[in-house]
Amino acid sequence: MCRLSAGLVGVCGLSVEPRAVRISGRQEYPSLNVRMDLQGMRAFAVLTVFSQHLFDWPRGGFVGVDVFFVLSGFFITALLIKQHTTTGSISFANFYRRRVRRIIPSAVLVVVATVAGRYLLLTETRAKSALVDGLWATVFASNWRFERVGSDYFAEGQPKSPLLHYWSLSIEEQFYFVWPLALLALFALSRRGSTSSETYSRGRQRGLAGFMVTVCSLSFALACFQSYLDPNGAYFSTFTRVWELGVGALLAICAPLLARIPNGIRPLLSYVGLGGAVISLFAITADSMFPGPWAALPVLSTALVIAAFVGAEVRGVPHLTNRVAEYFGDHSYTLYLWHWPVIILLAAVLPPAWPYYVTVIGVSLALTHLTYRYYEDPIRRSNWLENDSPLLRRIRISPKQWTMAGALIAATIAASAVVIEVDVNAHSQDDQELVVTLAAPGTARESGHCAGVAALRTEGCALFDPAKPVTPSIDYFAHDGQGAFKCFREQGESLQSCTYGFEGPDAKRIAVIGDSHAAMLLPALSPYLIENRWSMTTFVGYGCQWTSKILNGNVDCSEVMAQTQQRLLADKFDAILTTASRKHAGDAIGHEEVWRPVAEAGSKILAVGDVPGVREETLNCLTRVGVIRNCATPRDEALATADPLLIAAAKVPGVKALDLTNSFCDADKCPAIIGNHIVYQDAGGHMTATYARSLGPQLVAAVKALIG
Repeated sequence: MCRLSAGLVGVCGLSVEPRAVRISGRQEYPSLNVRMDLQGMRAFAVLTVFSQHLFDWPRGGFVGVDVFFVLSGFFITALLIKQHTTTGSISFANFYRRRVRRIIPSAVLVVVATVAGRYLLLTETRAKSALVDGLWATVFASNWRFERVGSDYFAEGQPKSPLLHYWSLSIEEQFYFVWPLALLALFALSRRGSTSSETYSRGRQRGLAGFMVTVCSLSFALACFQSYLDPNGAYFSTFTRVWELGVGALLAICAPLLARIPNGIRPLLSYVGLGGAVISLFAITADSMFPGPWAALPVLSTALVIAAFVGAEVRGVPHLTNRVAEYFGDHSYTLYLWHWPVIILLAAVLPPAWPYYVTVIGVSLALTHLTYRYYEDPIRRSNWLENDSPLLRRIRISPKQWTMAGALIAATIAASAVVIEVDVNAHSQDDQELVVTLAAPGTARESGHCAGVAALRTEGCALFDPAKPVTPSIDYFAHDGQGAFKCFREQGESLQSCTYGFEGPDAKRIAVIGDSHAAMLLPALSPYLIENRWSMTTFVGYGCQWTSKILNGNVDCSEVMAQTQQRLLADKFDAILTTASRKHAGDAIGHEEVWRPVAEAGSKILAVGDVPGVREETLNCLTRVGVIRNCATPRDEALATADPLLIAAAKVPGVKALDLTNSFCDADKCPAIIGNHIVYQDAGGHMTATYARSLGPQLVAAVKALIG
C-alpha cells in the first residue's frame, strides 16, 4: 500500500480521510489517513481505460482519465491545505521532491523502453516520431504536442503514438506546478484581510472555494465552446481540463463541510456516484462533445463517491474496497504507463486475434508488477532527493542550482524534440513542392504496365511483387502528399483558391472542390493539365464538403463554402470535380441543393465517389515482417458506409458519377498495396499521391467525356 508522503492520487492508490473537528468554535482542517476507500475508483479508472484501449469496449472507457483528474485534484489540494494549516506554510521543495520521486522514475523508464521498442519493431519514421513524443513526455508537455498534431486533419487515422497516453500525466504535472503557488498566494491574501487566528477559518475556506468555483466555471465554459469548434484541441488542452482537477480541489477545500454528511446517506451517495460513472462508460462515445459538457457526468459522479468517503469509513460498498480493487488501485499508475505502449508495439507484431489480446494483458500485468515491486516502490520509499541523502550531502547543490539545472535540462530536451521533429517532417515538406511545380506533359506518368491501379485490371499482374520496391516506402507513405495540400484551407482560415496548368485564352477551365479527399485528386490530374490545355482552380479545405449542410459543427467551413458557391455561379467552369469523405459526409440532399443551381448555370459536374474505407489494422499490417502481401480490408467492410455523392449524382441533371470502387478493391477485399503502390496514407482514407497518380488516366478520361 502507498504511503501518504509519496502519493499521487489517481496513480498511486492513496485516499484521504478528512475528519472535521470543532474546537472552541474554530474549524481545523481534517486529518489525512491512508485507506482503501477510493482505491476502487482508481482501479475502476485504470481498468476501464485499459479495456477501452484494448477491446474498444466500453466505448466510453476513456472517461477513466477524468476520474483520475478529480482524484488527483482532491488529494493534492488536501495535502497542501493540511500542510499549510499544520505548519503555516507550504514547502515547495518537499512537495516537488515527492512528486519527482514518485512520478519521474517509472515515467522515464517507460519512455525509454517504448522508444527502444519502437526502433526495433516499427519503421524509421514512426520510430523517430516516437522519440519526439518521448522527449515531450519527459518534460510533461505531451498534451501540447498532441493538441497541435491531433487538431491536424491529416493526422486523423494515422497509427497512434505509443506515448499518446502521457497527455493526461502532462496535464496533471502542469496543475501540480501551478496550483501550489496559487494556493500559497491565496492563503497570503486571505491572511491580509482576516482578523481571525484560525489556521483554516471559514472565511479562508469560502475565499478558496470562490476562487476555485470561478476557475472551474471558466474552464468548463471554454471546454464546451472549444469542444464544439475544435474537438481534438479541446480534448488535449490544459485549459479545457483544469476544471476537472478543480472539482477535486473544491472537494478538498470543502472537506470540513463534507465531513458532516450524515452517515446514513453515505452509502447511497457512493452507489449513485459509482452508478453515474458506469453509465458514463456507455452513454459517452467518441462522437460526444467532450470534455464539455459530457465530461461532467464522470466528474460529478466521482465527486459523489469522494464526498461519500470524506470523514467516515463507509461500509457495504465491496465493489470499491475489496483486495482486487486495492491491488489495481496501488498499481494504477504503473499499469496506466505500461498498457498503451504494449498495445501499440505488439500490434506491430501480432494480428488482432486472441493470442494478441492474451499477450497484451499478460505482458502489461507482468511489467506493471515487476516495475512496481522492484523499481518504483523502492525508489519511492528511498531518501533520494531528501536533504539528508548522502548523495546530496556530497554534491552540495543549492535549491536554486537544482532549479536552474532542471530548467536547462527541460529546455535542452524540448529543443531536441523540435530538431528531430523538423527532420521527420523534412521529407514530406519536400514532397509538397514536387508535383504542383512540375505539371509539364508526362512529368509524373507511371512506368510499367503493372504499376498501381493497372495491377487490378491487367491479367498476369500481381498486386504485390516482392522482387520490386514498394512505393512510397514503408517509412514515408504517411507523408506522401506531393503537392495535394499546397493550397489548402486549414481550419479557421479564409477561402483558399489557386489556379494551375495551361494559361492560354482557349484553356478549358476545370475546378476541384471539396475536403482533403478532394485534394488527393490533384496529384492525379496535375501532370495532364498542359497537354490537355486545362486550367485547374482548386477550392479544397479542412472538412469542407460541397454541401448546403453544416457538417460536424464546422460553421466557418460552411461560410467559406457559401463564398465558393458564389464563385462557381459567377465564373462558369467547363467541368467541376468534387468528392468528399464518406466517413464525415452528410446526406445526399445537401449536395443536391448546391449542385443544382451550378449545373443549371451551365457548368458540368463530375461527382467522384469516395475511396473505400480502410481499417487502421490494415495499415498496421504493413509494418509486420512477412505479411505485407496479405494486408487488406474486407470489401464489404470498406463499403459499409454508403456514399451520398453517388446517390445525389443520380438525381441532378448535368451531374455525372465516377465510382472508383473497382480501382481499389477486387471481389473480396481492398488491398493496402496494389501494383507495389501503397494505397492509403492513413486510416482516414487519404490516398497516397503515388497511388493517386496511377488513377490519372481514368480521371482524365472521365473529364474529357464530361466536357467533350
